[in-house]
Amino acid sequence: MTTDRGAASDPIGALEAGAWRLAQRLLREDRRYDAMLGAELRTIARAMAYRAAGDHGSAWTALAKVAAGLRRRQPNLPVLRPNGIDAIQLALPPEHEPDSPGWAAYRTIRLVCREQGELRQLRRRAGDSPIGLTEDRHILVLAFVEYLCWVEFDLSSWAPKSPPDDDLAAVETRIAEFTDRRREALLRSATDLRRLYRPTSGGMTRAVWDRVDQYHGLRWLALNELANRSAPPWTEPALAGRVPVRLWAERAWQSAKAPESDGLYEYALES
Repeated sequence: MTTDRGAASDPIGALEAGAWRLAQRLLREDRRYDAMLGAELRTIARAMAYRAAGDHGSAWTALAKVAAGLRRRQPNLPVLRPNGIDAIQLALPPEHEPDSPGWAAYRTIRLVCREQGELRQLRRRAGDSPIGLTEDRHILVLAFVEYLCWVEFDLSSWAPKSPPDDDLAAVETRIAEFTDRRREALLRSATDLRRLYRPTSGGMTRAVWDRVDQYHGLRWLALNELANRSAPPWTEPALAGRVPVRLWAERAWQSAKAPESDGLYEYALES
């Protein structure tokens, strides 16, 4: 499902495109939604901010909070694990008619399904290393792919910004580390991603960074990881075509899929 690029003035449309900074600003200025829905949308925006910062566990927790609140308000919402030890994970209900009374709520549920689904898929990828890469190197590659899709190709990462809200200042600082202290930031992100997959894992070390030939080698592997993926969103097949695509993930994927990238991944693994 293609994101509606004309929804730049709508907080939900901004979140569908992945523009979480814009959504935060619109939610402060726009009171079209009731207080409960507005709070849920702000939490979804915060989850996206956490993911941009490489705090995957915090993103998972924030989305679980929204999912639990939506389920309390709508007990008939389908879920994947309603009674398990893991967080409540929403399944996508039948689509509402656009502009119907429940349309905004449905779009919010759809956002949660997409974001939770992508994190589930990311966790699965972390436990499924390709031939030629050890688990720790593969997870570091996945963390770099996250950086490409959430920071580098997000134009708002580079735009002049007004001072963020106090509750987002720390997140923006961590995002800035990807350009100011990129080794430390990527190792931190990879550690958090590995703990999303295996909570008791230790931290990623500089030795892992050196074994992938540091920044340039890692970037090469990450671009080729992207080039070998199908089009985003990267979630379960059941959601394919039913959830909007984040603009920056799509642009990162298209860049990696450029003709000159063909065949590089296999070559990188053989080198």
